[in-house]
Amino acid sequence: MSVLNETKAVVSVAEMARMCGLSRSRFYQLIGTAFPKPERQPDTGRPIYTEELQQVCLEVRRRNCGVDGKPVLFYAKQHS
Repeated sequence: MSVLNETKAVVSVAEMARMCGLSRSRFYQLIGTAFPKPERQPDTGRPIYTEELQQVCLEVRRRNCGVDGKPVLFYAKQHS
């Protein structure tokens, strides 16, 4: 599992998915159940993950337990 432990001030949803080792589409599927919803930038409305939310997402990935309290299984990426 290649989970990045380093957080930044803010990241996009795509970057958060990469940090968790998931595809962007799979990450979007899990927002609201396993992963917390992103905040929105006030001026543009763009979804972002703050440093605190990044830590929550990485902890969900590490523990396999979503923010809704239910277990979630992650498949390992296949190497070709």
